[in-house]
Amino acid sequence: MLGLLATPAPRGPLTLIPSIAVSEEYNDNIFLNNNDRRSDFITGFTPAFSLFVNRPNYEVSAGYAFTSEIYAEERSLSGPFNRQAFVGTGLFRATPQLTLRISDTYAYDRNANVTAQGPTGRQESWSNTFTPAMTWQMTPRSSVTVGAGYTATRFPGNGTGIDSDTYSFQTTFGYAFTPRFTGTIGYSFTYLDLERQDNATTHNPAVGFTYYLTPTLTLVMSGGPAITDIGGDTTISPAGAASLTQIFRWGSASVQYSRTVSAAGGFGGATDSQTASGTLAVLALRDLVLAFTPAYTTSASLSSRQTTRVDVQTFALTLGGLYRIAQYVAVFAGYSFLHQRTGGSSSQQANIDQNRVRIGLQFGYPIHFD
Repeated sequence: MLGLLATPAPRGPLTLIPSIAVSEEYNDNIFLNNNDRRSDFITGFTPAFSLFVNRPNYEVSAGYAFTSEIYAEERSLSGPFNRQAFVGTGLFRATPQLTLRISDTYAYDRNANVTAQGPTGRQESWSNTFTPAMTWQMTPRSSVTVGAGYTATRFPGNGTGIDSDTYSFQTTFGYAFTPRFTGTIGYSFTYLDLERQDNATTHNPAVGFTYYLTPTLTLVMSGGPAITDIGGDTTISPAGAASLTQIFRWGSASVQYSRTVSAAGGFGGATDSQTASGTLAVLALRDLVLAFTPAYTTSASLSSRQTTRVDVQTFALTLGGLYRIAQYVAVFAGYSFLHQRTGGSSSQQANIDQNRVRIGLQFGYPIHFD
């Protein structure tokens, strides 16, 4: 949805931005199968809508886009709704001390790797994540955050993808010992409902902190044991997250690491998943937006007693740019690389290498309601 950034920043209490983009893409592995590599040129037409609402007590932002694709060689893969994406967030300040938040993210694609880790072969897939949360500022130094989440991942049609539902609950207490250092203690609960496999329940107490090393450099860390029950078999594994973020005048740079118990995309199964990633964003240059994001993910089964074994490593790299050549016209380009390998113990073998290059032109016009 990078193209949604082509139009000017919203102003006023309500802004609606309709837009349309025309793009050309080259994909060197359209079936996501190294044993049957086929490349193609794909023409895309992407209508999109963005909505921004700014009020003193609440804020809403939402964006929806879908892509109709025409394949040059594999004509049977062409379709009017081959890709869809929706992102929505809301914030409501109930009182000066109480803030409510809600977010929803939906993605649909004809490529099975929409969830980053997926089985080999081309297959429809969609995922949706819904997250409500609230923050209560108890005192000037202490606060409590409570949140929940639900993620549905589906692989319709004939294929090897495994459906899953993830239910989660989190609560965190934070105390600012100094203006630069805040300590946290929390607890999270996760329930994985997996297709044709044993479900998993995870309890994760954690302690952490946020430390402003400088006014523009922030370190965040938290961690604790993940206690997981799978069909009566209990395992304990490390879990946590860490991030380092530097803000510049022209954008930001950050590195992140996380280790959680989760479902490994289309492979299914409760896994010990680790992700290391980085983000470089250039936002302050006139009429230019650039984003660079590499990510490396590993997922392995928690227990040797699990009926479906998972052992997969994925490296994904995304580079995107957008330049506004006129007030309501922008040109954009992007490159993505996917490298996926499975170990010998994995129940599904899925080795994938894919390169995608895309360039396009977008037209968008903001409608302001004062």
